[in-house]
Amino acid sequence: MILTVTTNPCVDKTVFIDALEPGAKIRAPKCTCIPGGKGNNVSRAVKALGYETAAFNILAGRAGQHVADMITEQDGVRCIPVWVSGMTRTITTVLEEPIHRQTALFEPGPQLTEEEVAAVAETFRGVIGEARVVTFNGAVPCVSLQPLYRDLIRIAHEAGVLTVLDTYGPELALGLEARPHMVKPNDVEAAGLVGFPLDSRDAQWRAIEALHGRGVPCVVLSLGADGALVSAHGEQLHAVPEPIETINPVGSGDALVAAFAIGLQEGWPLTEMARMGVAAGTANAMSWDIGHFTRAEVERVAEHVHILPR
Repeated sequence: MILTVTTNPCVDKTVFIDALEPGAKIRAPKCTCIPGGKGNNVSRAVKALGYETAAFNILAGRAGQHVADMITEQDGVRCIPVWVSGMTRTITTVLEEPIHRQTALFEPGPQLTEEEVAAVAETFRGVIGEARVVTFNGAVPCVSLQPLYRDLIRIAHEAGVLTVLDTYGPELALGLEARPHMVKPNDVEAAGLVGFPLDSRDAQWRAIEALHGRGVPCVVLSLGADGALVSAHGEQLHAVPEPIETINPVGSGDALVAAFAIGLQEGWPLTEMARMGVAAGTANAMSWDIGHFTRAEVERVAEHVHILPR
């Protein structure tokens, strides 16, 4: 089973309109709502690819209950909640359909007490033994949680579970202290960590080597439409998708993480993980709804992913 961890989930709402007019009352003909947060996106993609997953979420208030209900009822995924005070955030995206312009409004997440942080770790310790791979996804909602991924990675390692870290900033820097099995930054996130711009292919590979130097066996540097650079155990390659018409790239990195987590669980060769990871990210970008692709669609895209050795 693949366990995903989302520390700052949301009610992810999209309102579809013709044009955004500041100060006007606008009636939308359509509105959609999904359980948001990067880990929930990963779980949705794992389920779409046909594998078992559970979604570990820090939740608060009525909005948190809405997220839990959507994970269970809409996504068909087991939700493992840790309830805290405050309110889970809502993200409202206004999409102007004729010009495909997005305006997103982000609410703040809950602020956890020391006791609540301890409860998160204790709940995680109680369920981690069920997983073979665990992914830690996205930024945390408050400063008190910045060391959390580091601490949970150590708990996972004690249980013999493979760990995947997909975050940035202090959470990434602290998480690396626990030496996760895999990290998946994009080029901007990696540059912020290594301290130099990733403005060339050589610089990107140097950043990957720097992450290996911090004790990470598998490094995946996601490059958006240019695919991903992948490096593990002396094997290095570039997985490149064919060009597509991008509808919505949000969640494509999470779909990539989902396929890599499956590959780690199932023992796929690195080339297969790279091919399926980039294909899942590409398939995700071909529709508006995050993680709403099929395995057959991903496999069709995977046939056209090029694997180039370094």
